[in-house]
Amino acid sequence: MPSPKKTKPQAPTAAATAHFDLQSDSLGYALRRAQIRAYDLFFEKLGELDLSPARLTALSLLSMDGGINQAALAKRLNIAGPSVLKLVDALEQSGFVSREAVEGDRRRYALHLTDLGRERLEAAHRAHDAYEAELAKRLSLEERTQLMELLSRVGQ
Repeated sequence: MPSPKKTKPQAPTAAATAHFDLQSDSLGYALRRAQIRAYDLFFEKLGELDLSPARLTALSLLSMDGGINQAALAKRLNIAGPSVLKLVDALEQSGFVSREAVEGDRRRYALHLTDLGRERLEAAHRAHDAYEAELAKRLSLEERTQLMELLSRVGQ
């Protein structure tokens, strides 16, 4: 029996390549690349504070609305109950947050920043200013404002 002819793989044509290009004009891909850049820069500027973006956001929310419970925090962060439980556990173990029993409801706890949590948030605030400036350094103030508005609309 004759052996089948081996054919050399053909390089894709420009049309075929363009058809499968899911990056060049993809809003989702551009947002993801920007998110990766923002996370890398976040940890470069704030990494020594032992705070992730989620932990920093939680501390910020608690500083503005101390005494809320985990369910309210989960709603504000737009995350599920088990995720907020892990987040609050980590913040409590770090000494940044305390849980206090809610009078009349043994199942609920009010969340408060500790003195250490407030100090860490203050340090993060100073580092966050440098982070924001670096992140937006290629944008004018008007472009930054426009981008914030557009991202707000995309995120709704």
